[in-house]
Order: sequence, then C-alpha cells, then structure tokens
Amino acid sequence: MYGGRVEFSVPMLWTIAFLVTFTIGGMTGVLLAIPGADFLLHNSLFLVAHFHNTIIGGALFGYLAGFAYWFPKVFGFTLNERLGKWSFACWVIGFYLAFMPLYMLGFMGMTRRMNQYDNPAWTPYLIAAFIGALFVFAGIILMLVQIYVSVRDRKRNLDLTGDPWNARTLEWATPSPPPFYNFAVVPKADELDAFHEAKKRGLPPPPKKYAPIHMPKNTGVPLILNIWILVLCFALVWHIWWMAAASFIAMIVTLIVRSYDEDVDYYLSSEEVARTEAANLAKLKEVLA
Repeated sequence: MYGGRVEFSVPMLWTIAFLVTFTIGGMTGVLLAIPGADFLLHNSLFLVAHFHNTIIGGALFGYLAGFAYWFPKVFGFTLNERLGKWSFACWVIGFYLAFMPLYMLGFMGMTRRMNQYDNPAWTPYLIAAFIGALFVFAGIILMLVQIYVSVRDRKRNLDLTGDPWNARTLEWATPSPPPFYNFAVVPKADELDAFHEAKKRGLPPPPKKYAPIHMPKNTGVPLILNIWILVLCFALVWHIWWMAAASFIAMIVTLIVRSYDEDVDYYLSSEEVARTEAANLAKLKEVLA
C-alpha cells in the first residue's frame, strides 16, 4: 500500500479490522503465555475473550475480506457496497462490545460455563456483552441481506471489465468469472505487480493465433477420498477399528485405481480458445465504448 492511495472499500475495511483485532488477540495470548498470569486467568472469561479475539479477528475477518474482494471474480458481479459497510460496522462494533468486557470479567474472577452468578459488579459488563452480541447478529443479518440484494441486482452490478478494484495481481487480468482454462496465454510474471505494471505500460494486443491448452479432465476422486478420510477420522476418534481399517483400505484402493487411470487430460483446441477470447474482448469493448 506504500505510495498508493488507499480506498476504504469493504475488503479494505475488513482487512484493517483483521489486522487490529488479531494483533490484540495476539498480545493477550502473549500475556497468557506467562505462567503467573495463566495460573490466574486460566478457565476465566479472559481466556474466552482471547480465543474469540484470535479466531474471529484472525480468521473470520480475514475470510470476510477475501470473500468481499474475490466475490466479483468468482461470480461476475459485485456485492452491494453500502450494505457491506453497514454489515462491517455492526460486526466490528458488536465484536468489541461483546468481547472486551469479557477481559475485565476475567480479571474480576468470573469463570467459564457459569449458569448463575451472585456478584452484581459483573452485571454491567454482561449487559454490554449481550448488546454487543445483538450488534453481531445484526451484522450477520445485514450480510445475508447484502448477498440477497446483490444477487437480485446482479445485472446492474456486472463486472464486465474483470478488474473492478483496479487491482495489481494477475488474476484480475482475466474476465469475471474467468474462463475454465484461466489464461489463454501464460502471463509473464517477471515483476512484483505484473498486472499493474502492464496496465501502466499498456496491455499487449491479443495474439493473432492461440496455441492449444493442455487441460485436466474432471474427476470425482478428491471428493471420494475426502469421504473415506472423514470416515477414517470418525472411526479413529470413536475407536471403531473395523470401520477405520475398511475406510483406510478403501482410500488406498481409490488411490491405486486413480493412478492406473490414463484418461485424465485433453487438449482444448486453439479455435475454441480464440472464440472465447473474442467474445470476452467484444464485451470489454462494449463497456469501454
């Protein structure tokens, strides 16, 4: 971002929330790594707050940033920005209002999994946490509404350029959604931000002739393997040894059968590549006209 002009769109907002929230969660984790502090705070609500600080801030907020950023590339239309910002605001306000009081309650001695309490000093913090949870719930509802409205209005929000964010990386050089072969010509990635630099210099014209593209055939083997692995893990957890042995053997047999399957690829003709690229180029010219 150095030297650039940061635009606070929904993906950037989620990214900032991720950086700040995960940093706080990391610092509280460092505190829990101190034996004396851990002895005092173990099994308290401080631990609950720390866990959610890292999981929600360090994982979920990052996932939501990526979801908002790459959604147009996957589905071909952008998400509603206004509803996305409202959802973000409710999520972040709700998160801090829900979990920051739990740190204080942990210091005050409140443990996890209590079905009742008799300390009135805890009540304001618990009420604040409850209000925060309502904000988070509102953020979730707004996110679902955002997806519904975006799908409903998708024809008005089509990503016809393939690059709605004026991005820097190569995936945005393809249409949205990208063709099943991704790139008609293998792009040159000899710079840190190859697509950004190419846009500054001027994108090269399409080649006069395309080469056939070597493509893999579709296969259901990964799904089948995952089913066997799921059964194997379930059986190992519950000590169902016959099921564990059977699923392990099935997994090995599936791998062997796949290894001997030679019909796994094909070549996409240059004519079909040219037709697809010409159609995408015509759409782009129509937008820029």
